[in-house]
Amino acid sequence: MMWILLPLVLQGVAMAVDEGVFHRRRGLPRWERIGHPLDTATIALCIIARLCGCSLAIYVALGVFSTLFVTKDEAVHAKLCTAGEHWLHSILFVLHPIVLAALWFASERVAMAQLAIVIAFATYQVIYWNQREKTIDNRWYGELGARWYEAEDTPIALLRAESRHRNPWLAGEIARVFARPAHVLDLGCGAGFLANELAALGHAVTGLDPTIENLDVARAYDLTGRVDYLLGDARDVPFPPGSFDVVCAMDLLEHVEAPERVIAEAARVLRPGGLFFFHTFNRTWLAGLVVIKGVELFVANAPRDLHVLDMFVTPAELASACTANALSVVELRGSRPRFDRAMWRMLATGNVGDDFQFTFTRSTKLGYTGFARKSA
Repeated sequence: MMWILLPLVLQGVAMAVDEGVFHRRRGLPRWERIGHPLDTATIALCIIARLCGCSLAIYVALGVFSTLFVTKDEAVHAKLCTAGEHWLHSILFVLHPIVLAALWFASERVAMAQLAIVIAFATYQVIYWNQREKTIDNRWYGELGARWYEAEDTPIALLRAESRHRNPWLAGEIARVFARPAHVLDLGCGAGFLANELAALGHAVTGLDPTIENLDVARAYDLTGRVDYLLGDARDVPFPPGSFDVVCAMDLLEHVEAPERVIAEAARVLRPGGLFFFHTFNRTWLAGLVVIKGVELFVANAPRDLHVLDMFVTPAELASACTANALSVVELRGSRPRFDRAMWRMLATGNVGDDFQFTFTRSTKLGYTGFARKSA
């Protein structure tokens, strides 16, 4: 019996690594999202035929078809996969016919248990990757009005808490590099959490956002009256090259298609030696669980399309986009909520109080903050 179970266990472990590590890390294009559940369906078909008492000839024919069918995505994999994922696929391809052979000799109980696992995995593939095809709806922010600054029963209170956490660090880094007030561009400025604070510290700040309602709120809360708020797209910045000392993209990259275009525009309008600050979420299963599902379940009035896991940006992707645009990442640090009374109160009530806090951490599995410098 052990020789029958061993290939099943090995295949299960290999598939768990492929799905939980490689697929989550790089994301799946549409063809793979369709093709992978079909691969699983061919295995289920073989097991069903075996349980229905088909002949060995029919089972072998179905097994050969399944073994060949699972290799169909290799043209896609050749362009997208790392060497480690290719190596794992080769192991899976070797194990596939061995597993099917083992299932022919397995007891009905083992075959039925394996069929249940296969069906459950296929269901997961269809539901999980289909959910990832959702598109984000940024219109929600424009409907908040004064709730940007006042409401606790909404995820925007989390964004306020993040700003309270990050803004002093960001302002400190600007002061450390520039011995004078800096010319700052805040991309996707929203209601001005960062722009208004930097203006209050004496910097010349321009805020750019595609939603006019957000800009109206930002102006209303600009105590200096000096922030230049403009309607515009962060992927097509209306300024000439070398216009700013600092460009910020805080909680923006995960809200736009082609975030590399935002980074390219930030680099273009930066002066040599200028700083590009960023904060975004990492595309990991943990970020999907906490940042998306956790907020949907535990924060009041959270829209289901506030974030989409596919649009999260890995640190490697961000660093690559920076390098391609003469930006060198200087600092990168993770962030997470503090596990204190304010957090437990949020979990119990759905409200995010003004005492809710974030902290920096070494892990970037959830979200990360940092800055890059433009080469001279």
